[in-house]
Amino acid sequence: MGCLQSLCCPYYPSGVVGLQAAIIEPQKCKGIVLLDISLRMLHIKKQPWFAKPFIKSFQSLLRKTVVGKLFFNAVATPESVKNILCQCYHDTSAVTDELVQIILQPGLDPGAVDVFLEFICYSGGPLPEELLPLVKCPVLVAWGEKDPWEPVELGRAYASFDVVEDFVVLPDVGHCPQDEAPELVNPLVESFVKRHS
Repeated sequence: MGCLQSLCCPYYPSGVVGLQAAIIEPQKCKGIVLLDISLRMLHIKKQPWFAKPFIKSFQSLLRKTVVGKLFFNAVATPESVKNILCQCYHDTSAVTDELVQIILQPGLDPGAVDVFLEFICYSGGPLPEELLPLVKCPVLVAWGEKDPWEPVELGRAYASFDVVEDFVVLPDVGHCPQDEAPELVNPLVESFVKRHS
């Protein structure tokens, strides 16, 4: 099965997947737009030495006991999802009941608890800063200026990599720029695609 050359535009945790795809199949990837890529702050390599045993124990508690399921059940409610979204969206008017339902619905599927716990407990794998030097195509990084979870000050370090052709700070935008400010994100992506098509 063949695959046409493409541009990849992953958001947050899937940014690492996009980088890995560009490394594994460089001939198929003409460019990558990274939107608020995960800094992977709980990665084992970024944890302070004194916190490692506590983080590992807490993650084990979540994965291997009923505590994880109880935690999931506490956050997999419309009220909790709305509260979480209001934390990460700088413009909270973008947090609608429809958005809450779109986010919540997959969490009600069988197996969702396991996926959620793996996501919040994942401390291994490659880091973006380990993958970027291996990427052969141009990369555009865009970041919400007001992202409370992935601070733009830390994200700016990605601008120093040779493949990163631009690092764009999106003013007054939080953690989900593609949803919160498509009027800023879409022209960036369109311009990048035109330059590299």
